[in-house]
Amino acid sequence: MVALVENLADHMPEVEIVKREEQPLDDDGLSDIDHRVALALNVLQRNGALRNPFDYTWIMVAIGDGMIDGLGAFRSPQSFMNYLYGLGIKNVPSRSTLSAWYGRVLGKYPDWEFTDTTDPTEILRRKNVFRQFQSAMRQGRRV
Repeated sequence: MVALVENLADHMPEVEIVKREEQPLDDDGLSDIDHRVALALNVLQRNGALRNPFDYTWIMVAIGDGMIDGLGAFRSPQSFMNYLYGLGIKNVPSRSTLSAWYGRVLGKYPDWEFTDTTDPTEILRRKNVFRQFQSAMRQGRRV
């Protein structure tokens, strides 16, 4: 069996591993994009845009829709929560909250539809949570 494994390894093609360019870290150990995400979320917390714990869901979904350059989709609500904890964000919503509300969003930002409401004011408010996040991200760029 060992000989078979060794022979198999001899015939496997070489794989080139391409390492993503590392971003410089700030004093908190955060990359530029992570720093801007943390700042943006703090702005939204202070200005009251994150009224409900489930409002973080709209940010998670929009990031997954490719709306923030440099950030890819999160594999799960738990991975998003872990990311937020790593940024030092306070009042992170629970996994069950994120999961429940994630299932209520259909489509891709900005053409989201929601299974729990048809109220145009609430739909606009939810979309505006991400718009404010996006705006705060732009303002948080380092010079």
